[in-house]
This record gives sequence, C-alpha cells and structure tokens, in this order.
Amino acid sequence: MLHWYAFRMHSRTPHQAQAIARKAGFDTYYALRPILADTSYQATSQQAMTEKALMPSVIFIKCTSEFAQRMRDSRQMWPYTLPGTSAITPIAEADMQVFRAAVESGCRKLEVIDPNLAVGQRVRVLGGIFAGQEGYIVKLRGDKRFVITIPGVVAIATIYIPPHLLAPAT
Repeated sequence: MLHWYAFRMHSRTPHQAQAIARKAGFDTYYALRPILADTSYQATSQQAMTEKALMPSVIFIKCTSEFAQRMRDSRQMWPYTLPGTSAITPIAEADMQVFRAAVESGCRKLEVIDPNLAVGQRVRVLGGIFAGQEGYIVKLRGDKRFVITIPGVVAIATIYIPPHLLAPAT
C-alpha cells in the first residue's frame, strides 16, 4: 500500500532523490513555493515569478513502507519518524493535500516553524485562498497566524487570517 513519507536528504539534492524514487515507480513532491523575483515593468509574468524551496533538505515520496525502510538502511535518504520513536510514520493523504495547497497558494509570508508550536484548537478557514483548509491558530512573533502541520515533520505558518473567516473544525 502506498503512503506519503517525508525524507531528509543531503541538502540541495532533490533531483537525485526524485530520480531514485521515480526509478522505483513512486511519486514525489518537493515543496517549491512561488516568489516574486523581478518587480520591474519590463518583466513578463513568467520572468517576474520564480520558485524557491520551502524546505531544501526535505522531499515527500508516496511509496511503500518497504521502500522507506530500504532508503533508511541504504542511507541514501532518511525517513522522518515520530519524535521519540524509530518507527517510520506515514503522512495522511488529507494532511499532504492541505500542506501542498498551502505551499502552492502563492501566500507571500509562508514560514517554516517548529511543529511543537502548533497546539491548540483546530480551526477551519471559511473564506479566502485557504477556504476549506483545517489547521491551528498560534501566536508567532506577536501575530496570530494560521498553521498547517504534518505531525512530526513540519509546520508552516501563513499570514494572518481574520477571525470572521475561521470556525471550529468538526
């Protein structure tokens, strides 16, 4: 059965990691977010935007648990485990979809934070570019920010979302 797993890799080697996974027949996701590179009037929209890695040493692979274990044993990539354990833990498909939506949304203030900060009541966004997404609200550097987490791997904080666009998650 295929599940998403997060892998640490040697910094700046996503192409090698993707090649290994794709050779084995598995899908990959490397978190690239769109950023504004050129603000001049002469730049076309394609020239103005570029992509930057959100987490340069992390790649997500939809694979079998056997492949994840084989990568750990071969020391080519290191799968994430839940804190305090050595068990390789899959990422829920729903968590992966929310994470991808946040990264690919074009939000200018995405920030990788310590996943331990993502505590508190779970909320659902009612409107805006994150409509329908679930996450947490935390206070980060004095601002209330919407946080999307993949437990044990990463938490990303978006920009401020007004309270009238939030509802308790069911």
